[in-house]
Amino acid sequence: MDILVVVGTLSGRGGIETCVRSLAEEARANGDHVRVLALCASTVDGSWHQGLAYTEIKNGPTSLKRQMIQGLPAVIRACRQHPPDAVVVIYGSTIALVRVALALAGLRRPVMAWVHFSNVLKQQTRLFRHAHGHICISRQIAESISALDGIRPDSVHLVNNGTRMESVAAIARSTRGPLRITHIGRLMVGEQKRTDDLLRALAEVRGDWRLQLVGASFHDSDGPQLKALAVELGIAERIEWSGWQPDPWAALDEADLLVLCSAFEGFPMVLIEAMARGIPCVSSDCSSGPSDIIRTGHNGWLYPVGDNAALTARIQALVDDRSLLPPPGTIRASVEAFSNPKVFQRIRKAIEHTIERQRGARLPAGS
Repeated sequence: MDILVVVGTLSGRGGIETCVRSLAEEARANGDHVRVLALCASTVDGSWHQGLAYTEIKNGPTSLKRQMIQGLPAVIRACRQHPPDAVVVIYGSTIALVRVALALAGLRRPVMAWVHFSNVLKQQTRLFRHAHGHICISRQIAESISALDGIRPDSVHLVNNGTRMESVAAIARSTRGPLRITHIGRLMVGEQKRTDDLLRALAEVRGDWRLQLVGASFHDSDGPQLKALAVELGIAERIEWSGWQPDPWAALDEADLLVLCSAFEGFPMVLIEAMARGIPCVSSDCSSGPSDIIRTGHNGWLYPVGDNAALTARIQALVDDRSLLPPPGTIRASVEAFSNPKVFQRIRKAIEHTIERQRGARLPAGS
């Protein structure tokens, strides 16, 4: 199978880049082929696509609207040079562009929307009805897409994102001393990641703990604000600021717990990545994704978004009694269904189903 993936503006350091790369690598291992066409160069880090069959529009605009105009010749060219079996797009606004390009290239191929964004974010959802199939990365996203006018229920496929499980070593837990807590991801005051919630909750925890923050500030002002807040709360000496790391897991010597405080997500891969390393997680029960991953008490815990008292209580319980932490082997086993090979096979099955459905639509009535 030959799959063309069309992407828009990406930073080069996000979860979408990881998913596209994993799709291409698993396709290669399966004897399939994935090509990536970027309508704009990565805005922060372009190294994510090294080794992939990758093409980008030089000096492509970051505006999605302008990409729709300037990207059309490139998509037509990509489809004509190597006719794909299916085209996968990340952004809903790209669906129409790809359908026009396929028509001008003289090809009848399905367009699959790979929906990565929480339904909290306002998108051009009316455009999703123009896709032949929909690969949704969380249960809540799948439900919201299925509820849209013009969407056939059998076009929607729930396929959670995956992670590498093989050759991933467990990260050690601390055997004594403070409870080691980590947060991996963008550092933000309020907004999506709500990193300040974690600091405020920890300030109320009695006993010994340490926090390691791995990730860069989203806005220039977020880092200074968070550090000032830590000083104000009297917890600055308990926090290690590790900054952005190309391999965040290599920055951890020990980790007893990972905490995610987000207001919304698509599918927070940091949770399954942590669990693949035997680390239990506490996460806000945000839209969407955490409830697809966390099984309370088995591999982690959920708490209501913005409920700092609930977050404090959960961490306090673990500071008081570490025997509540699930065994690493149990945690790892809980996310084996999210391994990259298994996820690829589910994506491939969704594409095959859509191809067959499109072919069936071409048959005369009664045949």
